[in-house]
Amino acid sequence: MDVLSPPAAKKAKSVHCHTLDDLFGIKALLSDEYKKEIRLIKVHSCELESKQQLQAVIQELAQKLPHFQHLKRVHDRNVLICPTADIKDTLEQHLKQHQISDHVLKALCRNVNVVEVPANSAKLRVQYDQMVKYWPCKFHPDKYAESLQNGSNFTSSQRLYHKRMAQLLRHLSRDLNQGQPVAICVDPRQPSIVAIAGSSNSEGSHQHCVMWLVDHVARSQQGGAWQSQVDFVQDEQQHAAKTLRGLPQNYYDYLQSHEHCKDLQYGAELPRRGSEKQPEDELGTSVDNLSKYGPYLCTGYDIYLLREPCLMCAMALVHSRVKRIFFLEQSKNGALASSFQLHGVKELNHHYEVFQFTTTS
Repeated sequence: MDVLSPPAAKKAKSVHCHTLDDLFGIKALLSDEYKKEIRLIKVHSCELESKQQLQAVIQELAQKLPHFQHLKRVHDRNVLICPTADIKDTLEQHLKQHQISDHVLKALCRNVNVVEVPANSAKLRVQYDQMVKYWPCKFHPDKYAESLQNGSNFTSSQRLYHKRMAQLLRHLSRDLNQGQPVAICVDPRQPSIVAIAGSSNSEGSHQHCVMWLVDHVARSQQGGAWQSQVDFVQDEQQHAAKTLRGLPQNYYDYLQSHEHCKDLQYGAELPRRGSEKQPEDELGTSVDNLSKYGPYLCTGYDIYLLREPCLMCAMALVHSRVKRIFFLEQSKNGALASSFQLHGVKELNHHYEVFQFTTTS
């Protein structure tokens, strides 16, 4: 069933939901540290002769060789000493270089073994379950990360909305943009479509679909830097609470002409003045900056893309403070899944979540 086709029967809404579920899946693209495969390293360990030695040994190791924060240092009477790769000559010399006391050194140099242990901490339960097969680990469950991994992070209504946007991308590209990339920006609070943009092969090397979308969002905030031949929707009321200035007229007319899209909301909240900041005690502790301060760049917005963005576009979305990116098709130079995972670079000062629509057709 088509998202742009009107319902044909009483149970059309239910049928429509099931059909979209059949057409599209949504999976979170997590950074490498969340992948199921675990990396092992070789470690020197020893078996102490008695448990009475444990306190002195562990106390001194924690001060002078503070390795393995993600692992339990002791398993029965077996103690992890240091990574094997750190030892240049002998274990005894290595311990002396780190000023291990004589009685502890003597205990550590007996019954020495080389074992394989997980190199990093577990981020997900599935990783932890694999890691404990090698050595006891410390693990602090992250419920949200688990929900991303198992796909339970969205409610059914949120999931349906995301899938509707996926199908809209296809229709807008096919019917209005000659099969070329299309992008949609949504304020997820209502949700409401803030801006739409498309690109073509004839445009400049830097004028990609995402770059146009960012500029169209800027138009909704009384900005925008690029000259465009596109006609945009004009606000009918001078002091309306929302603006439609980020929506090209042809895309807006197309959506308004389809009965099944008339339940969608359109428009962006106008930028707030300094005095219009919402008091934190009215918003709760987990509120995001979009709700607190109002629109600024793409802060708190969701971006839906027909195609995976290149590195330039993905970085532009970092600078724009996007909350989440959803895309349909991978691309050869894609910077979120195909050739790189920009959102997994820890050194960036902003990170968005990335989701890919999976399709059966």
